[in-house]
Amino acid sequence: MRLVPPRRFALLALALALSACRAREPEPIVLNEDQCGYCRMTISDSRFGGEAVLPTGRVLKFDAPECMLSWARATPPEQRGDLYIIDLQHPGTFVPVATAGFLQGVSMKGPMGGSIVGFENPKKAEEQRTMLGGALRTWGELLADTATAGHH
Repeated sequence: MRLVPPRRFALLALALALSACRAREPEPIVLNEDQCGYCRMTISDSRFGGEAVLPTGRVLKFDAPECMLSWARATPPEQRGDLYIIDLQHPGTFVPVATAGFLQGVSMKGPMGGSIVGFENPKKAEEQRTMLGGALRTWGELLADTATAGHH
């Protein structure tokens, strides 16, 4: 058995540590090419959807908040990774679901016929509520809402 020289081992350990620490960010969605990781529909509207950056580094893209919710409900929390939603006011821009604000039951319909839209934060969502309607929600509230589970 051959031993790894200490210096080479230290460099290898450092490289592994740095790769594990790199920020996991969402990837831009390529409209009319990328497919939803839940329903397999081609993503065509930059105002809706989201992404899951899995612990493995793999990125799952979703065409609608409802698809991402359905996927998250069926996926153990430790396998979900980092979740992002598209900010309706800034199409194609992702915000972490933990800090995002949502409106549920809005007057506009998303790609899957749903009525959930995401915003940069709850304050921005509340500002749009008079125009779009709906109820202000957090990601946790949407995830726990089993009345809408399976509907998208």
